[in-house]
Amino acid sequence: MVVILAVGVLLAATTTDVAKVSEPGVKLYADGTPYLVDRARDWVGEEKTGLTKEEERLLPPDTVGSRRLYQGKDGSELYCSIILAGRDVTSIHRPELCLPGQGWLIQNEYTQTIPVPAAPGGMLSVMRMNASRPAQLSDGRTAEVRSVFVYWFVGKDRVTPYHWQRMYWSAKDRILHNTNHRWAYVLIHVLVRADVQPGAAIKSPDDAMNVAAKFVQDMYPALVAQ
Repeated sequence: MVVILAVGVLLAATTTDVAKVSEPGVKLYADGTPYLVDRARDWVGEEKTGLTKEEERLLPPDTVGSRRLYQGKDGSELYCSIILAGRDVTSIHRPELCLPGQGWLIQNEYTQTIPVPAAPGGMLSVMRMNASRPAQLSDGRTAEVRSVFVYWFVGKDRVTPYHWQRMYWSAKDRILHNTNHRWAYVLIHVLVRADVQPGAAIKSPDDAMNVAAKFVQDMYPALVAQ
């Protein structure tokens, strides 16, 4: 896997001047940013935001993004973001590279399958990360808060939770088809709210994952281009 990834990166780097750009695998607004519906089933989203100033400074200029905070009918909250690459392959990066810089300690990471009727084969494989970090509570105490991060990559007619597979497909498309593949990176963040709000319904990482899975099942048809 390491060799495949290394070769893919090398070949992609030597074939940057491709003639064609694939269509995105996610729906878009008229301004070209990823579509994040403001309401779906039991979920209501707050106002949509885009890339932060820091992201705009660090990422290639044709990178675009959309973000919303969502609340479920049962009071559950989660954060969803979609980053869409442009022509530059460096637009997309794994959260394992940026979350530690935000203070998160990734405790473990593994793929998990979510039943999603709208996904190919009725199932969606995602990467799940259990993470924690210290946080200042409203009463002045410091507590260790836990979160679950769920992500996957979406291309035109392609979905994968694996960074190496995305890189392999990208290199293959550039070399064999002279096409730059525009990948979207979908990230969902669910906080274990009982860590900061005693009595909250989300009491464990598995509870947080269940919330994320329900959100994916409800929102998937509105995210992915058909």
